[in-house]
Amino acid sequence: MQSSSPQPKSHSNQAVVLLVFFGFLVVLFAFGKSIVDVIVLPRTLDLAADDQLEAGFLPVYEEEGTADPALVAVDDQQAQPFPTPEAELEDVQPTADPGLPPDRIVIPAIELDSSIIPVESEPVQFEGKIYQQWLAPDYRAVGWHNTSVGLGVPGNTVLNGHHNIKGEVFRDVYRLQTGDEIIVFSGDQEFRYLVVFTAVLPERNQPLEVRLANAEWIQTTEDERITLITCWPYESNTHRVVVVAVPMRAGEAGD
Repeated sequence: MQSSSPQPKSHSNQAVVLLVFFGFLVVLFAFGKSIVDVIVLPRTLDLAADDQLEAGFLPVYEEEGTADPALVAVDDQQAQPFPTPEAELEDVQPTADPGLPPDRIVIPAIELDSSIIPVESEPVQFEGKIYQQWLAPDYRAVGWHNTSVGLGVPGNTVLNGHHNIKGEVFRDVYRLQTGDEIIVFSGDQEFRYLVVFTAVLPERNQPLEVRLANAEWIQTTEDERITLITCWPYESNTHRVVVVAVPMRAGEAGD
């Protein structure tokens, strides 16, 4: 009687190998995608984590665009009268001229004299949308938002700075009053401004919509102005300080 030999299982073995190989590819793809996401995709914004910060520059978030004139008009919002009628904002036409890069700021009223350096923003994502988070210098210097205009042209020149860490360059900005003078330099050329608006706005523990509304002040504008931005108070950073100044004409002087 002839015994039967077992049938080869080559087909089933090949199927198992293919399944294992396919699974390996899936795992490899997922691993590779996670690495790419970490490197390429913006980090996820965690407002609660930001609000746990006890010191430093509370991050500024904004959507790219142009400020709503109704939200950032200063003609009828100033707390004190302008030093002279000529200090009021004028409607001017936008220009393609990027202006001169600022490199030094002097504010006599708070005895500030500091260098200015360009600063960048980084993308962050929140609920499926991308926003920009602005960085501040990590030493005693004022940061110039590198997408804002330079000096001497229509637009909004935005300057930020820490107020309670890393040199505390903007520690006393909250003390500025309407009519105070701000002098900004680009090399040997100086530009003089008068403060026309100050505000202290709730920021910490506020929803993103409120923070973006606060950030309207750092958006592009059609009039020529500079905007200073920092945090307050010294111990907790619960609020955003905004100071707007407009060009001073020849013969004018701050209080």
